[in-house]
Amino acid sequence: MKIALTAGEDIQHLQFIHQLGLSYVVSGISISEKGIIELENLERRRSHFEKYGLKWDVIENLPPLSYNKAMFGLEGRDEQIDNVCQSIENIGAAGIEVLQYQWMLLGGLRTEYSPTGRGGARYPRFDMKIAEHMPAACLDWLGEGPAPHPYPHVPDRDISSAQVWDNLIYFLKRIVPVAESAGVRLAVHPDDAPVPSFMGVARILIDWNGLQKVIDSVPSKHNGLGFCMGTIGTMEDVNVPEAIQHFGSQNKIFFAHFRNPRGRVPVFDEVFPDEGDIDMVEAIRAFKSINYDGVIRIDHCPGVIGDNSHADRSFAFQVGYLKGLLQTFEELGSPA
Repeated sequence: MKIALTAGEDIQHLQFIHQLGLSYVVSGISISEKGIIELENLERRRSHFEKYGLKWDVIENLPPLSYNKAMFGLEGRDEQIDNVCQSIENIGAAGIEVLQYQWMLLGGLRTEYSPTGRGGARYPRFDMKIAEHMPAACLDWLGEGPAPHPYPHVPDRDISSAQVWDNLIYFLKRIVPVAESAGVRLAVHPDDAPVPSFMGVARILIDWNGLQKVIDSVPSKHNGLGFCMGTIGTMEDVNVPEAIQHFGSQNKIFFAHFRNPRGRVPVFDEVFPDEGDIDMVEAIRAFKSINYDGVIRIDHCPGVIGDNSHADRSFAFQVGYLKGLLQTFEELGSPA
C-alpha cells in the first residue's frame, strides 16, 4: 500500500512530504485552453516531483470543466469527450497509471465547519437540514477558469437518476476503450455527500448498488473505483471493511482515500481517524487481505491550531496513524 498526500509544486511542501517518509503524491492538473491535459505539462510536473524523491501515480481529479457538458448531457459533449480521450492518451504517455474522475453534477456538498471537536478542532460537516435551507452555499467545488464559472451548474430543471446514468454510460463507452489502449485505469469517486438528489439533480453513486452498477455498466479491467473510505463510510447501511473485500476481490479498487467520518447521511462530521465510526483496524485488514498495492491518499482533515495552508499538522497525524497500523500488521501479521 502506497501512502500519499496531495501535492502541487510548492517545494517546502514536497520536502515535508518526503520528511514524513512518503514516496508518493497525488496531484490534479489543469487543462489547456483547448480543454486538454497536455503531455508537456504532465511530464514537467512528474519530473518536478521526482526531483524530491516522489512518484506521481494518480491524477486527482479530471478537471470537471473538461467534461461538464458530458455530465449534463448538453450540446457540445461529444467535443468534450474527444478532448478527454486525448487527455487520457497523454496521461498514459506520461506514465501515470490512474485517473480519478467524479460524476457529481453539482460537485461535493458540505454545510459548515464545526468548532466542536476535541481541543476545539474544526470538523467539516454535512447536515441535510441545513443544506435544504442554503443549497447554493453547500456547493464546495466551484471549478476553475474565468468568471462566470460554468461549473457547477445551478440547475434550471430536475435531472433524474436515469438521465444521469445514461450520460455516465455514454461517457464511459467512449473513454474506456481509449483508457485500455493507453494503459490508464479510470477510478470514479462516489458522490460526496451520498444523498439521492440535491437541488433537483440526482446523485447516483450513493450506495453499494450504484458502485457495482458503474463497474458492470462497461466491463473492463480499466473501469473501477476511487474507493473513498470517508464517503462510503457515510452511506446508509454500508460496512466499509465488507465493501473493501467485495470490490477489492473484483480488482476494482484502483485508488483509495483514508478517512474516518462520524455519522452517516443525513448528518456526519469529518473527524480524526481514531474517533470515527469505521473500524480502521478491520479496514486495513481488509485492504491487506485483498493484497491492495495501490495508492491510498490521506483525505481531508480536521482543522487544528497553528496549522498552515496545506494542513500539514493535521495530515501528519493521519499519516503517522496509518503508518502505525500498517507497521503493526507487517510485524504481527493479519490474523482473521
